[in-house]
Amino acid sequence: MGIRPCRRRAARLTAGALLALQISFIALASDGNAEIGTANSPAAVMIVDPPVVSARVARAGLYDLGVLETARHYTRDLYRRSVALREAVDLDTGLWEREGLSEPQRPVGESRVRKSQVQTSARTAHRLPSVRMAHTQAAQLLKQAGLGWKSSGRCTSRGNGRCTSLEAVRTETVNRVIDLKRESKCPVVITGGTEVGHAPGLYSHYGGYKLDIKPNQCISRYIKSEFPYQRTRGDGAPLYGDSQTVYARESNHWDILFR
Repeated sequence: MGIRPCRRRAARLTAGALLALQISFIALASDGNAEIGTANSPAAVMIVDPPVVSARVARAGLYDLGVLETARHYTRDLYRRSVALREAVDLDTGLWEREGLSEPQRPVGESRVRKSQVQTSARTAHRLPSVRMAHTQAAQLLKQAGLGWKSSGRCTSRGNGRCTSLEAVRTETVNRVIDLKRESKCPVVITGGTEVGHAPGLYSHYGGYKLDIKPNQCISRYIKSEFPYQRTRGDGAPLYGDSQTVYARESNHWDILFR
């Protein structure tokens, strides 16, 4: 028994429609794979007609440029954060040797990093290279951040040991002592800066790396709880800190090295 001609024609049309639909799906899949540039796609799929690609980029306009710029920004940000985390974990023995100290020892298997240390290193990773500041500029920044300043001689001359001067202090030093104030939520009063009369050396008060602050229960408790004890210095001052910051508890102040 044969098939009627009208039914054969309908079957052909249906088959043709299905074939056309299948070809459309294949073309769309090939075009999508070509745009994303997958490495495992067949060679035929990777071939893209240049005029078609350029037309699509032109229609996307500034949107594509914005996506690329955002990707670059976050790539740089992640790189800086990875550097900061590495610096927070790795101890710098050279700093302790220059200070006449032994390298801080950690218990075997210890890999814990303090939250405040990582946050501080992450912030400093975004800052510009250090420059020197005038006393008035540094004092204004400290005042705006809520830090106090005190001079036993009531003067700011760098050449007078009775004064408290911030002349030629590093911007990094100022930023770090402000971070100490914010993270500890304690009163911080500067009592020693870059004036003469302190111990000499590269990482010194005069070099802009050290500041003295007035001790109080709040700041002393914060330093001792957040920074591990290392050893006692030759002059009897107990030392706390890490590879970036060293706190020495002297008789009437905290002597702080911000590397």
